[in-house]
Amino acid sequence: MKRGIVFAPVLLALLCGGWLMAQNKSVPTEVGYVDSDLLLQAHPGFSKVKEIQGQAQAELNPLREQLQSLEAKSRAGNLSAKEQQDFQSLSKAYQDTLNRWQDKEDAVLGPITDQVNQAIAKTAQEQGFALVLDKRVAGTSGLVVYADASLDLTDAVVKAMPK
Repeated sequence: MKRGIVFAPVLLALLCGGWLMAQNKSVPTEVGYVDSDLLLQAHPGFSKVKEIQGQAQAELNPLREQLQSLEAKSRAGNLSAKEQQDFQSLSKAYQDTLNRWQDKEDAVLGPITDQVNQAIAKTAQEQGFALVLDKRVAGTSGLVVYADASLDLTDAVVKAMPK
C-alpha cells in the first residue's frame, strides 16, 4: 500500500516532466511559399517536357482543327450522317492521342516533380520553415491574400536543385 502512495507521485512527476520537456522543443513556425511553375521550368530536365509538349501540339493541332470545323457545321445543323460518324471517330482519335501524350509527359514530369519537392523540403528545413505553400494555388484559392516577399523560397530552392 505504501508503495502505491510513493509510486503514484513519482509516475505523475515523470509524466509531467516529459510533457514539459516536449514543450521546450523548438518547432519551426514560419510559413513560406514557392512558385512551383517557375521551379519546374528551372529544372534541367524540363526541356524534355517542353519537347514532348511541342511534339504533342504538332500532332494534336491538325486533329483539333478538323474537329472545330466539324463542330461548327454541327452547331449550324449542316452535318451529314457521314460527317457525324467522322466527328465521332475524330473525337475518339483526338482523345486517344491526347491521353498518349499526357502519359508520356507524366512519365518525364514525375521524377522532375519529385526532385523539385525534395529541394523544397530541404530548403524549408534548412531555413526553419514549418509549411510551404504553392503561390499560385494559395492565391487563386483565396487561402492566402497577402504574403511578404521575404517568405518566398523560390530562389533558394532553385539554387538547391540538382544541376
